[in-house]
Amino acid sequence: MAIKQSIEYKSDKGYFAGFLQYLIDESGIVGSVAQENRSITLMLDDSNQAKVQAFNEAVAKYLPHSIFMGEIRTEVVDAVIEPSTFESQDYPIAPCMACMERLNTPSSEHYLDGNMLCDHYANLAQTRYEDSTIFSPHYSQGSTLLLTNASKANELFILTSDELKALFSIEKPTIKVTIADPTLQEMSGKKFIKIKAPYNNKSLLASINAKESEIDYLFFHAEQDLEAVVVQKNISLISNPHEKLERFNNDSVINRFSSIQKEEGFQNAIGCYLSTKGICFVVANEVGVKRVIDYGAFDLAKVMEEFKSSVKRTKLMENFKEKYPSVVAVLESSEMGLYESIATILELDEISFEALSDKSYEFRGNGGLKIDTHFSEDGDFDYADFIGSIISFKLAGVETHYLAYSIFEALADMSISVCNQLKTKFKIEHFIMLGNLFGNSVLYSRVLSKFQLANPYFSPVIALDD
Repeated sequence: MAIKQSIEYKSDKGYFAGFLQYLIDESGIVGSVAQENRSITLMLDDSNQAKVQAFNEAVAKYLPHSIFMGEIRTEVVDAVIEPSTFESQDYPIAPCMACMERLNTPSSEHYLDGNMLCDHYANLAQTRYEDSTIFSPHYSQGSTLLLTNASKANELFILTSDELKALFSIEKPTIKVTIADPTLQEMSGKKFIKIKAPYNNKSLLASINAKESEIDYLFFHAEQDLEAVVVQKNISLISNPHEKLERFNNDSVINRFSSIQKEEGFQNAIGCYLSTKGICFVVANEVGVKRVIDYGAFDLAKVMEEFKSSVKRTKLMENFKEKYPSVVAVLESSEMGLYESIATILELDEISFEALSDKSYEFRGNGGLKIDTHFSEDGDFDYADFIGSIISFKLAGVETHYLAYSIFEALADMSISVCNQLKTKFKIEHFIMLGNLFGNSVLYSRVLSKFQLANPYFSPVIALDD
């Protein structure tokens, strides 16, 4: 008889199956592991209970969690096991538990060895990934926090169990969380911050030194980073610098959409791309794939000119200028993007998308204001109407965090409305959601809840944006 485990695995990357092969070999149990079609099959001979126990103990101690893991089904079957020799490629993953032991143990030949390569997932261990990151105990604007003392995670931050799993997974993505520690809040001047667990040898060695000095966290600026968002039970990658997509189209949005379409096997699909780089909707059917709605670039100077084109808008801007002259002066003299313009209108301390996103998290209620998300007569998105609606609520004294929350909720509702219209027009049932605006959990949650019956697809493997 044999123990058979069918493990849902949402990625084609081989390192998780590789870890299982390594543990089979190390424990001496007769076993096999195979990976195909988003599934890993593990077979173990249960005739030798001592070796079964040795394998289980090794799994408990050394097998990492992966953000791509799904359900596990275990059964006892009558089968003859052919021992496997599964081989994995090298991947830019974090040091595993065995590597962490090597680096932390003074008697180990790899003690504090920054050049050590992980060879614990049936890989050749020949690829070295360079990292020029500088870690500091001092916070600076835009820093990501490196958690050097894992035992302090729940003291420093408010984390769900799914966020903890993602944070300490073998992939070690960066996630944004709520700060619980008053000292950290005061140091950073923030209520929310991006955090990461040690993700390679260099960051692990920095963490070891920091922990020995009783420093629970360090700060760094990441040029390229694996970022994820955890919403309800969904874990989505927002960006992945190591990702290499098949080339379907020279349009990067369509290419990413087509990659996700192929991944899930949709014949026809509607794509909703919400990004700081722009908003558009894509349709793929038997005719081909193309952008069917494109909001176009935001032009602040053009929007300010449009406020002069009608009596109503002119009056609104005059009232706003009377109450907030310095804000209007900045809007009239600057070249800013959409979210920077909104952050300016809301008078946020930092003029950025991140600041606007963080402000939206401060509202803990349900149901936002009705921000206008209309299209103009020529079919373009009416940015002036959108901005004017925000200004109107600002003048009405709406609390800043509630207004920021409402903006992301309105963008979610707008995208759902457009998707439904495209569904009716093209008779397509599948929806692919992508773009870095989904890094905002207010927007993401709204789409999940209000568009639930349409079952919108968020790729668990392919990043939602470049």
